[in-house]
Amino acid sequence: MLKSGGMWIFDNDFDFDYKLCEKGKTMKLFNDFEAVKFSEENMIFVTNKGFLYYIYNPKYKFWRKHKNVGNDSITVSNYADVSKEELQDAMHGIFPRKETDFMRLCNPSQLWIRDMLDLLEDDYPKYMSDYSIANCIHRFLLESDVCYKSFLSVKKVLDDALFLHQDSKHVLIQIKELCLTTIGRDIFKREIGIVDGHDSSSYFWIMPVKVIDYSDTNCTDNVAEMRSAEISIEEDDVSQYLTPFLYKYYEDALEANKRRVDDRWIDDAGTEQTTFVSGFVWCLTHNFFTFSTMMDILKDIRDTADALSSGGENEFTVKLREKRGTATYELLYARDLSEEQIKEYNANRPKEDNTKINLIIDFYHRFIYRMEYMMRIGKEKGYDLISFMGP
Repeated sequence: MLKSGGMWIFDNDFDFDYKLCEKGKTMKLFNDFEAVKFSEENMIFVTNKGFLYYIYNPKYKFWRKHKNVGNDSITVSNYADVSKEELQDAMHGIFPRKETDFMRLCNPSQLWIRDMLDLLEDDYPKYMSDYSIANCIHRFLLESDVCYKSFLSVKKVLDDALFLHQDSKHVLIQIKELCLTTIGRDIFKREIGIVDGHDSSSYFWIMPVKVIDYSDTNCTDNVAEMRSAEISIEEDDVSQYLTPFLYKYYEDALEANKRRVDDRWIDDAGTEQTTFVSGFVWCLTHNFFTFSTMMDILKDIRDTADALSSGGENEFTVKLREKRGTATYELLYARDLSEEQIKEYNANRPKEDNTKINLIIDFYHRFIYRMEYMMRIGKEKGYDLISFMGP
């Protein structure tokens, strides 16, 4: 039984009543890590700042990483002492000097990607010190459906490389080949990204929605979101490649957009006053488009992709040459810069976008496909709007 958020909870391994163990001294390890014994079961707990991280089960002689690591706290002073000999015996004869010593004894399926990278950096410093290899492996693990199996495959490649004294260039080629074989596509291909689902960093979130209460469409409780169909696109990419279309077709008069409440208050006369959001809003606000309007947007995007492909021009191809994204939006946060610094920034920032045409065309084709699919399944479920919400 463990303490989480001020409440006692039962972990899968503990189905007995909590009893105060014999008090003893905790074994101080490295940093803020400590080891104690749970006497009733003869288990060893390893904690970090009082939070449970690793558990040793002597019955089955295995270590595991606690499934709710960093969230369940125990009062380590209430637990019995564990001897150095007991800990070393549980760790196959070694005394832990760093967290990776515990990770190495756990089933790889219990580890996080950060843990796997830490282990690789420990075991293969020669190769992991090469940024290209480390970044390649990180991307590979992030994209893998069964992450720990990819991790084990990477270890096999690196073990063989060490044995054969292969150079970093050869290892990088092997990791990329392994990635292609495992995942079935080239994840290192240069492209303007579209993420399936919700990315909580600097991404726009795009999905079917429907308003269920028009009293305030800026309130999340009043808008149903079809998260299962959501995609995420980095805000700079939205700015550079999509805003020419979104700004042209955005309808402030659309009821869903009109009813986005900015503020409500009671004035001195006791009358409720309300102000509303207007225009296409960049941060944490729904920007609504009807399915019909989205079809018009997609038609213009398709025509623009055709124009880019054939070397033709339209109103959007001209706008696409203008550099937007960070080069423009950085100035929104320039309040702490001096006038001289702002002038210097403006004088040197890029004025034109130099993205390769084939990358833009590829992005537009993928975006059109995703949006058409999104609207088809959205319509089946009764959704009638598309929302673009910035980070």
